[in-house]
Amino acid sequence: MMKKYLFFIITVSLFSCTSIRHDDFWFLDYDKNYNRVATIFDKYIGFFPSNKISNCISCTWSLNPKVEYNLKVIFSFSENNFKLKQQEIIKKSIAEYTVSDDSLLILNRFSTHENYGYPSEQEILSDIIEQDYFKLLKPIPNFSNFSLYQTNNNLCKLKDDFIIYVLDAKPGKFLDDQKLTKGKYMPSTWKNGYSKGVAISEQRKEMIFWVIIW
Repeated sequence: MMKKYLFFIITVSLFSCTSIRHDDFWFLDYDKNYNRVATIFDKYIGFFPSNKISNCISCTWSLNPKVEYNLKVIFSFSENNFKLKQQEIIKKSIAEYTVSDDSLLILNRFSTHENYGYPSEQEILSDIIEQDYFKLLKPIPNFSNFSLYQTNNNLCKLKDDFIIYVLDAKPGKFLDDQKLTKGKYMPSTWKNGYSKGVAISEQRKEMIFWVIIW
């Protein structure tokens, strides 16, 4: 049964973020414990920007073994700091994708803003899960439940002023077995794994930093 999403005001700051709007927190009802979230993602978020060069706008996460473990945080920057961070990310990236690309390897590609990660049988197109070209791609998030910037106009559900940079991605088990997803919408070579990276909007001077584990 579809899990009901709740909105929740968190009094503990995330990465020293102090100006996060109430309705920008999206997560499953049993994932309210920030300390649990921070512990799980701690070793993956060293690339997140400090509050000295950025301002946190909003964040979202899920710790759901039926769907995925993910953490996504939006940061805004001054013009100069944006340029410096953008150059750093481009230099370190191992893959670059446009959101309009029709050949992306997307975790939980059948999730939409409407089904909250629980697609119906009619929404699951099983014939596109295994594709030869997926072996050449790195996994990226599905941004469908990322409320500020989600859209249904492309496969990854992210507005078209963003460019996506993958900084690291590896197949394999990065969670305890009981926390692993079944990876049922991923190709066999990426049944389990993790990915981290940044989606950058030059227009907005904003960046979405993400970590996904499944």
